[in-house]
Amino acid sequence: MSAFSIAFVADAPPADQQMFAYDAQAAGVPVNVAGNATLSDFVLMPTYRGSSSLQIAVTTNGVAPRVASHLLEEIVGKLPSDLETQLTDVARLSAVALGASRERDEALAKLEGESTGILSSLEDTSSVATATQTPELPLSSSESEAEESAPASVFGLSELRDGPAQHQLDADVQVASSYVAHALSDLCFVYSAPEQELGEAALIWSRRAEKNAYGGWASALRMETRAGAGHALWGALSSGSRVTAIASAASLPFMLPVLSELVARRQPIVVHAAAQSLDHFASAQTDFSDALVALQSQAAFLVSSSAQEAHDIALIAHAVSQAASVPVVHLTNGAHSASEAMTVRMASHAHLVAYVGAVSAAARKLDYSLADTVQLAFSQFKSSFGRTYYSFEYCGSPVAETVFVSLGEVAARVQALLPRLLSEADFGMLSVRILRPWSLSEFTSRLPSTTKRLVVLNALGDCDGSPDALFTDVSLSALLGRSALPIGVQSRNVYGTDQRAFDDAIREELGLQMLPAGILVSANDLEQQQQQQQQQQQQQQQQQQQQQQQQQHGGAPLLLAAPLASVSSVHDVAQRLAFPEAFAAQLSARPGEKTFDVKVTSLY
Repeated sequence: MSAFSIAFVADAPPADQQMFAYDAQAAGVPVNVAGNATLSDFVLMPTYRGSSSLQIAVTTNGVAPRVASHLLEEIVGKLPSDLETQLTDVARLSAVALGASRERDEALAKLEGESTGILSSLEDTSSVATATQTPELPLSSSESEAEESAPASVFGLSELRDGPAQHQLDADVQVASSYVAHALSDLCFVYSAPEQELGEAALIWSRRAEKNAYGGWASALRMETRAGAGHALWGALSSGSRVTAIASAASLPFMLPVLSELVARRQPIVVHAAAQSLDHFASAQTDFSDALVALQSQAAFLVSSSAQEAHDIALIAHAVSQAASVPVVHLTNGAHSASEAMTVRMASHAHLVAYVGAVSAAARKLDYSLADTVQLAFSQFKSSFGRTYYSFEYCGSPVAETVFVSLGEVAARVQALLPRLLSEADFGMLSVRILRPWSLSEFTSRLPSTTKRLVVLNALGDCDGSPDALFTDVSLSALLGRSALPIGVQSRNVYGTDQRAFDDAIREELGLQMLPAGILVSANDLEQQQQQQQQQQQQQQQQQQQQQQQQQHGGAPLLLAAPLASVSSVHDVAQRLAFPEAFAAQLSARPGEKTFDVKVTSLY
């Protein structure tokens, strides 16, 4: 037996198995006895080997080898068909990241050597360099390319590392949100077409070897947007890195399976998504259709509508994600004002880290839910930076009967019309800041008590006429939150409208006269317009009286626009909106928690 280096015993009576095992062990030869783990020095595992580096093995420690084989067959049978391709992409990504890290180290070493040489030459010649005479250090090839392609709004980060809590800098929506993403991340993945110019600031800062707020290197990589997009996020998160994605909203449906799995595994990650799509002329248009589809992932969804809000809500999104351990999607401005630079108060690196740490510490100490964590982040942001945010923000007439409901850039465009149109009609604008978790109680509390009609304004590039998620949420909130009062709910799609067409749409919804551009109205015209408004008000009062009479005889408590007219009960609304299944799954922040402030049983 000592002549052998390894021994296997199979198809032998138990007595012979024991004898061979004892002989092998006495000779110092490792032995495996089939079906007998007690006599075996090692066991053999059924193994699957893929075409690349994938290997899967299952073992029961020799107790039940056939069970292990069956388990392996079940596992292999459920593997994705494109898993090998995904693993190849991960390997390529790791190689690219490693190469970028080495290139960055070499560039820094080169710069340090050149700077040392310059200082030595200055000392030898005993020359004194003033601030205006200091020679510039030569840039590496990658840094030169970054400087040449950098937009004017992409600033250096050296002055933001320390100093005061906030710095005033000119930035657009993309630069403001990318600054927070770069500062609070180790890896940043950019999912967008090159012509959309999303995440360009993060890519430039990465090529410049700018450090993040934690003092480490932040790498940004451009990724392809295709089916299965987002799988690279898994590998990055498993390494313990802080991960962020910058994408167009059109990328979210492709990332939906990954987002849903990240929610189930409670993985903290932030996706900054620009609510835009490209039309037939390759022009960017504000578009929320893909973002609303992605609500079913159950991730938290926050919305901003300006460059300052993009910075602030991006920071709040990172704080909520870290504190609650959930994926958070931050929807930024679409097309009309996304590239307009404005003065933005940006938090320094030290204050960014301090704010995120404060929110995380408070939320974990008190075991906050996702909804509570969002409110905590709002409260802490006001204490740290002095700006106030709410889940729903109302502006307009305190006695408005018509209230527009929208989010992001569409809401901002309505708010811009308020000063001009409030003299002609009493109306208001309810801006949705938090899409998920949705709070019914806060939604209804923000509406004026005089509200009789809600108009949901949305920008949907892909619209088939069926109710979208925002319209569904508003309709149910109006029904369940104000069941004693009739509130009409309508929707209007303003996708692709220029400013004039948008103004006309608002005037039409308010029943105001369409005014030609650049033409002043006379006193007679204003008088006729006032008479028309009075007639419309009388007609509305008559309709309200009829509705009240219908309610007294068991009529509908809510007037919904087509295709949801003639609603007789809450159950009817749920059926028409196909909402019962989504109510329990889509609106849950985590198992056992309903983020919609209504019991599910109230639907039945």
